[in-house]
Amino acid sequence: MGPETVLAILNIVLAGMFGAVIGSFTNVCIYRIPEHRTVVKGHSMCMTCGHELGALDLVPIFSWLCLGGKCRYCKTPISSRYIKIESLTALMYILMAATHLSMFMDPTAVDPMTNIFPFIELCALFIMINIIIVEMMIMHDTGSSMYGLSVALLIDFAVQLFARIMNVVNNDASKELGSKITGWGIEFVVGAAIAFLAVVIAVLFSNKPKELKSYLHDSKGKALRTSDLFAIVLGGVIGIVPSAVASIVYLIARIAIGNGKKVKYLGNILAAGAAVGFFGYAAYLIIK
Repeated sequence: MGPETVLAILNIVLAGMFGAVIGSFTNVCIYRIPEHRTVVKGHSMCMTCGHELGALDLVPIFSWLCLGGKCRYCKTPISSRYIKIESLTALMYILMAATHLSMFMDPTAVDPMTNIFPFIELCALFIMINIIIVEMMIMHDTGSSMYGLSVALLIDFAVQLFARIMNVVNNDASKELGSKITGWGIEFVVGAAIAFLAVVIAVLFSNKPKELKSYLHDSKGKALRTSDLFAIVLGGVIGIVPSAVASIVYLIARIAIGNGKKVKYLGNILAAGAAVGFFGYAAYLIIK
């Protein structure tokens, strides 16, 4: 086994460990954001007995397993939601690392700046995963969605774009910068347009002409509107081919679910479609 293979495996393993840690924080976001509570202050505590949790109680995945899924202090069962989110985030980080190994820091590079911008973009991609998971679970838990998460996704994409631009400039490829920016812009617009078309078709099929007004203005339809907006933004962020896959999945689900109680599953379906499209296309590019 060569050093490059060892380094690749190490990066993937570390990405998974990092994903589990961030998954723990993602759980905090999922529970606190809908309640308009801060996610940067306040200690974690048992939801039943209120006991403040120590460091050993907060080790991602392992604490839940070692404690047998129960609180150390009151022995009340702890929801498996925690370990599921942490494991899901770890898995997504592993897939991202495995399909984007070239974006990790190269130890052979003489100039440190050669590493930094691809790594910043990779970190932004990791954050993208967490934004999607937060959106997915908030909609599942509360039946609602938030415009703020679409804005967060756009800001995250802006960071990705900045890192790409700076990486091109740093590699003395400024002559190619204009064409690359144009290409990235087209990719975003077309990806968003594909998702927008899917949303429009879904809305028309899911609502009778008389119901369209309530979809656009009724407060009860806000969850649908914000989930549709998130789908459009996500389509632009993940690119044309992944957007096509995610949009088809979302369109079918949106029509099948309609405007009923099962709308809470839309976030899960959109996230699954985006993951399949994004990682499937990334794997295809590697094989190709």
